[in-house]
Amino acid sequence: MKNNILFLIALTVAAILGVVFLEPGGTGSSSSESHALLLPDIGEAINTASRVEIITADNNVVATLVKTGDEWRVEQMGAYRADWTRLQALLAGLAQARIVEVKTSNPEYYSRLAVEDIANEDAGGVLVRFTLEDLTSGVLVGNRAQGREGQYVRLEDTAVSALVDRQLDVPTELKDWADTNIVDISASEVAEVEIIHPHGGRVLVTKISADQTDFELVGMPPERETQSSWSVNSLGSVFSLLKLESVRPVDQVDWSAAVRMRLMMFSGVEIITDLVVVDETFLLRLEASHPAGAVTAIENEEAVLPDEENSEKAAIEKQAVAEITRLVDDINQRVNGWAYGISENKYEAMVKEMEDLLKPVETL
Repeated sequence: MKNNILFLIALTVAAILGVVFLEPGGTGSSSSESHALLLPDIGEAINTASRVEIITADNNVVATLVKTGDEWRVEQMGAYRADWTRLQALLAGLAQARIVEVKTSNPEYYSRLAVEDIANEDAGGVLVRFTLEDLTSGVLVGNRAQGREGQYVRLEDTAVSALVDRQLDVPTELKDWADTNIVDISASEVAEVEIIHPHGGRVLVTKISADQTDFELVGMPPERETQSSWSVNSLGSVFSLLKLESVRPVDQVDWSAAVRMRLMMFSGVEIITDLVVVDETFLLRLEASHPAGAVTAIENEEAVLPDEENSEKAAIEKQAVAEITRLVDDINQRVNGWAYGISENKYEAMVKEMEDLLKPVETL
């Protein structure tokens, strides 16, 4: 009889915990009926977030994201731009997440869901701690559910865990919280690429028009052949989807022995890049310009009023110059002041020498 009473009491306590966790407002709905918000008091206030920390096992702070003005920055990367798209998705996911099922409140079982205390050196989850005005809150994000939608979570300093109705993307690599895009220039937009080495070596590949299929290797020694058209054409795509591996202030790097690359687009945009290796890190800095566009703009402004046909042509040219100028400004605003760590493969593709592009000399 005593055991039956204790069992009923345990069931009652579990039910109360479920209702409290699911319905902070105290509606008395059951867990299966309520489908309550995980963070009912957050809602639209999530837009006021000013600081987000991503913390892994042993209280290791992977990334600290801080809002400065209208932009988010990554504290551990010299206040470099954060990936707002990823951060926005995470914050929105937390604000909209609804509880599907209440899970264990027993710490002995937390590890099964990866929602154990993040101070544990072998903790399997990730703590997302965020600050909204006067409120600081944290959510332990654990394993994704197997065989069903959703993910296991637990509010920091709350015993009860739960399964929510969505999966949350919470990377545990620092670089994944930064805006990793540097530039993205298609090979079809590139007119020529020149590589100049400190020792005097030089590589130049060119195209006469965008319709030309292959780049031409200029200054190839007589009686030598290129390894392949691909080896030459690959120089035109060095800035295609160029992404950072790391980043640091540009003035922290010695550029005196840098390899220089000059890329010219058919639009007239020129990008100058310096490349060095520091402590096995492959670094570059770059700057964009469009001198031809500036000249055209001045000529258009100083021209005598043309007839209707010339006026239309001048308007088109002026618009083109404005678009190109905007592109140059966008690139420079993004990269100014930063040295980017890139992959070794990308670096090697940018510092080719003439011999790298030619078939070996046959020996008798």
